[in-house]
Amino acid sequence: MFRADLLQALFRALLVIASLCWAPYVRAPIVRADELSEFENARGRYDRHDYTRAVDAFRKLVGSDPPRITNPLLLLESRKYYAASLLFLGNADEARLQFRLLLQQSPDYVIDPLAFPTDVVELFDEVKGGMRRDLEQRREAERSREREAEERAAREAELRRQYLQRLRVLAEEREVHHANSRWVATIPFGVGQFQNGHRRLGTVLAATESLAAAASIVTFIGHQTLANDRPSASDVDAANQQQHRWFAANIVSFSAFAVLAIAGVVDAHLRFVPERVSVEQRPLPLDLDRWVKEQADKLTARPPTPSP
Repeated sequence: MFRADLLQALFRALLVIASLCWAPYVRAPIVRADELSEFENARGRYDRHDYTRAVDAFRKLVGSDPPRITNPLLLLESRKYYAASLLFLGNADEARLQFRLLLQQSPDYVIDPLAFPTDVVELFDEVKGGMRRDLEQRREAERSREREAEERAAREAELRRQYLQRLRVLAEEREVHHANSRWVATIPFGVGQFQNGHRRLGTVLAATESLAAAASIVTFIGHQTLANDRPSASDVDAANQQQHRWFAANIVSFSAFAVLAIAGVVDAHLRFVPERVSVEQRPLPLDLDRWVKEQADKLTARPPTPSP
């Protein structure tokens, strides 16, 4: 009996010292006499294996929200013995809840395996491991949300940069509409094709029609020169043959020019484009150009990635 009284007095002294040490950090009241007495009463029932009455006593101390006990150390100890008493009565779910509340108050709390049965220690370790896994999952989910937010911000910044670039292009370029003419489409040498925007065909027609027209002019001049000559009697036949060759070449070249010119005019009218649009460049004002560059630099710069 003397030894039990000595141990009880020692435990009371330790609680008071621990409360005085914890008080500046947790800002909780030190152990009050009534709290300590109620805890010792409930603890005594636990030590006597009267778990039903121990559960009732500990429930009065920590079963309400907020608990009646305000001292953090007594609160931890009460929840521990309360959970152990509940487990001995077969109420494992309520015991888990008390262990969870204990660990929420003190995540690094450890139960002495020599002071409690294996079932109590295993249930406590199970709850502690589950809370650690839940905490790690929440942290991983938070990191994942942060990464997604950073990627979304980067995509939005890139999209804004592209929009800004498009707005700059629209501001620097101006569309000019030119009304095309049917009379211009009737001009040969590919003029109608150039007006319609068919530059490759226009270039071909301009080159071939020019060659045909030049050949027609040269052969015409050659034929007329021979026609005005007065060859001698011995050279009449040769001169006539040469004159006929020049005439035939003139007919062929002129016919080629006429065919190409008519085909070009017909094509220009069949594929006539009523309106042609061209783009003209215009510089931005200096202040607007400077602002656009500043905004583009801000969107291009990536914020530093926070360390995990």
